[in-house]
Parts: sequence; structure tokens; C-alpha cells
Amino acid sequence: MSPRAWLEVSVWTSCEAKEAVAALLLELASGYAEEDGPDGVRLVAWLPQDPVWARCVEGLQQRVASLSSFGLDPGPGTVRVRRVPAGAWETAWRKHFRPFRVGPFVIRPPWHRYRGNPGEVVLVLNPGMAFGTGLHESTRLCLRVLPELVRPGVRVFDVGTGSGILAIAAAKLGGRVVAVDCDALACRIAQANARRNRVASRVEVRCGDLFEPLEGRAHVVLTNITAEVLLRAVPVAASYVEPGGAWVVSGMVAGNVGRVLEAAGGCGFRVARVLEEGEWRAAVLRASTPP
Repeated sequence: MSPRAWLEVSVWTSCEAKEAVAALLLELASGYAEEDGPDGVRLVAWLPQDPVWARCVEGLQQRVASLSSFGLDPGPGTVRVRRVPAGAWETAWRKHFRPFRVGPFVIRPPWHRYRGNPGEVVLVLNPGMAFGTGLHESTRLCLRVLPELVRPGVRVFDVGTGSGILAIAAAKLGGRVVAVDCDALACRIAQANARRNRVASRVEVRCGDLFEPLEGRAHVVLTNITAEVLLRAVPVAASYVEPGGAWVVSGMVAGNVGRVLEAAGGCGFRVARVLEEGEWRAAVLRASTPP
């Protein structure tokens, strides 16, 4: 059953600490919006109101303040929480989410018109409460590398699809995609976004944990989650990537990317490329081929 209300959690912080605060918010929520101001940056996330999330939010102020011990100035470091009616998050997204470009892709919300230019691939995204609008660095890193990997007819697995943005982008490049998420709401949003982009026939959405709902192998596998979940996925990932195929991993930061790449190397993957934006990292791993 849908919650009757949501908690809007906003944090005013410095540009220097923005990425660290974003990482803290992503431990609580599936996504966030960002607004630049004269005195820093305001990051806003929406959580279903229940006792569990309320307790998690209580510790957020302390964690933001503790960033100074890591050499980051949290700026104002102000955390505010307010209750908003169900559906009010959509108004908030409309305020913060406007068309923008990532490589050949232009991401626009359905309430903005954009005709597009030759060579552009337009993605129409209503993020809902699911992570993956393209605003976050980890998503942008994946979008940047997709045109190099996906060709018409290529099979693609998108594990942790969120809003479906990467699955839809791969489908618009001609891929045949199976998208997976453990969150039933995210699966519904991803399906709706695939229909809105007229690629529902090439994007199949399945609900389940990591690779569990998948069968067979794909030439390209996308996993934009967190380093901790990636480490859990590494031992089984090789069974789902075709020999010589690519596994794109994202959601890592500079401090933990080494652990993921080392674990992947121990399971037969070769690091083909590492991408970075700010503190965030993504990597293209190649599955070993038989001798």
C-alpha cells in the first residue's frame, strides 16, 4: 500500500561536501534533487514516512557534521525534515528536474518540450521516487560509455534499473534489454518510462534481487548501485556476461573503487577502462574469453 505521506529531507551544504552528502542521502533514499544557492547547495530527498525511516533521518545531522573530521567543510550543514502529502514529491521534481545533456543523450521530463537535433537521443524520464534521472554522477558515467558498447541487436542486462534510464538508453541504441530491480515501485516506474519512450517492446522489466531473475548471458551488463552491493555481485556476475562481453559497474567513489576492481579481477574480469567524475567512479570490465 502506498504511504499516506512522505518525509522531505533537505540538507544545505557546501559545494566541497556536496558529493559526500549526496552519498549519505543515497543510503536513505533512491534519489535526490539538487539546487544551487548563493551560500552552497541544497540537496533534497523524499522518503516514505514510517518509524524506520524517521529513525534513520535522526542520525543524518550527526553524520553531516562529522564530515569535518574527514577534511571536508560541510558548510551550513543544516538538515531539515518536513512531512509532505503523497504526490507532493512530483511537484518538487518538476521544480528541480529540467532537460540536460549527457554525451549524445538529452534527458527531459515529460512536462518539458524538446524537439531534439540530429544525432541526439532524447530520453523522456519521469523519475518518480526511483533513483536514476541522469542527474547523479554515477548515472552520467554509465550514459557516457553506453554508445561505445551497445549496438543494434545486442543483449543487455540492467541490474538495479531504478527509473529505467540506462535500460531505455540502451534500447534506444538498439539493444534488447532485461531490466531488474528489487524495488517493486522502481519496476513499475521503469515500465512506465519504457512505454513513454516507446521502447517497451525492447525493455523487459523483472522484479528481484540482483541477477536472480535473469537467465542466460548478455553482451553488456550494467550495474549502477553501490560498492557494497557490487562486491556482493562480483562472484556471480561472470555467469551472466558473455565471454569478451562488458560489465559496466558504477556507484563507487575514489576510496572504494580499488576493492571492487580487485575483487572483479579475482573472478576473471579485466579492467578495460575507469571513468571518473568528481569523487565518483565507474569501470568497464571485460569478461575473460576461453583459451
